[in-house]
Amino acid sequence: MKKIEAVIDPAALEAVKLHLVEAGIDGRLTVTEVNGIEKLGRFYELQTASVDPWKPCVRVDLIVSDRQTQSAVNIILRHANLVGSGGSGGHINILPLDATLEIGTENPQPPSNPQKSRKNRKDELIAG
Repeated sequence: MKKIEAVIDPAALEAVKLHLVEAGIDGRLTVTEVNGIEKLGRFYELQTASVDPWKPCVRVDLIVSDRQTQSAVNIILRHANLVGSGGSGGHINILPLDATLEIGTENPQPPSNPQKSRKNRKDELIAG
C-alpha cells in the first residue's frame, strides 16, 4: 500500500476527486486546507515587502493499493497542474505504508508482522 500526499490548488480538488472515482480508485481520501510557499528563499526575500507569499492550498491524503498508485498519481498530475492558470503548482509525495487500522470497529485487526507472535503484537497495540 502507498500513501499519496498531494498539495494542490483548491480549484482543482473537485476535478481530481471526480476523475479518481471515474478511474475506480477506491482508496481512503482525506482533504485538509493548508497554506504553502512555493520557494522558501522567496519567503525571506519578500518578508519586508507587502506581498504575501503564502498561497491557500489543499492537501489531499490518499491511501491506495500498490497497483492503483501510478493511476492515482497520473490523475492528480493531469487535473491539478494549474501552474499556467495562476495556481500554486503544488507537489506530490508517495510514501510506503505498512498497514492501516480501522478505528471504531468491533474487532480491530492488528497489522501482520511475521517476526512477532500474535500475543506480543496485541500487547504492543494496547500499550502503544
